[in-house]
Amino acid sequence: MEIAIIGAGGKMGSWFANYFSRRGIPVSVYDVKKSSLKFQENVRVSGSISACVKNADFVLVCVPVNATPETIKECAKSMKAGAVIAEISSVKQKAFHALQKVRRDLQPLCIHPMFGPGASEKKQAKILLVPVRNKDAELKIVNAMFENAKITVLPDPETHDRSIAIVLGLTYFTNIVFGKVASANNLALLKEISGTTFGLQSLLAESILTDEPDLIIALIKENPFARKYIREYLKVASATERLVSAKSNKGLKTDIQKSKSRLQKYQDLQQSYRRLYDIVENLK
Repeated sequence: MEIAIIGAGGKMGSWFANYFSRRGIPVSVYDVKKSSLKFQENVRVSGSISACVKNADFVLVCVPVNATPETIKECAKSMKAGAVIAEISSVKQKAFHALQKVRRDLQPLCIHPMFGPGASEKKQAKILLVPVRNKDAELKIVNAMFENAKITVLPDPETHDRSIAIVLGLTYFTNIVFGKVASANNLALLKEISGTTFGLQSLLAESILTDEPDLIIALIKENPFARKYIREYLKVASATERLVSAKSNKGLKTDIQKSKSRLQKYQDLQQSYRRLYDIVENLK
């Protein structure tokens, strides 16, 4: 087997190139920024997309979201019959439709790794799959390519994008705002006096901001559902602020209790609290 990775100079492209090469699989890589391609043995740097993919059995597209559909189209021109063309973008609708249009003698694969480039290869990876043509066949490919992966199948790209708009888009937006407010104050002092909650929250915000700006922008702006949830978040935040400003605490207390009850339907909150401290202990 030979694997080709387009966009291997990026963080995720680099992660996958190292992941497969360490398994002893020959890897061919390409990136428009050739200077970013620095790999060890089993990795061959190509001078073009065509040269990179022409002999590959599995092509993985790891380029920015807005470039994914056109890159899929470009790869498919030079790929051999029977090869797999996969993409890992965080926003699926345009990429999914591009995969639907590739030649019938190619196997399209629409996946979303739910981990970042800092993830350990030894831990179980969570991967989302949106079937393009044949769910069973595509599920089999993912299981074969990614050892010990936990795969969740989503029915269509809209379901993926609507869910990711909250899971990633809203989470990133919230942490960007938190980071801006916290860093505009005496952050060194805040960290010195903080307890568990602020420490973890600031750690999360800081980690999120290590991602490439193009990824953050894609999650917030290119996912059509993200803006809806951001507006909903701001509306709820404004309503909560009014409760905070009210003379009586009754409304705010009721609001907190309602939120707690809704969350409790899905998750044991005491268990969440214990897990929080488990994380803290592991970090130590």
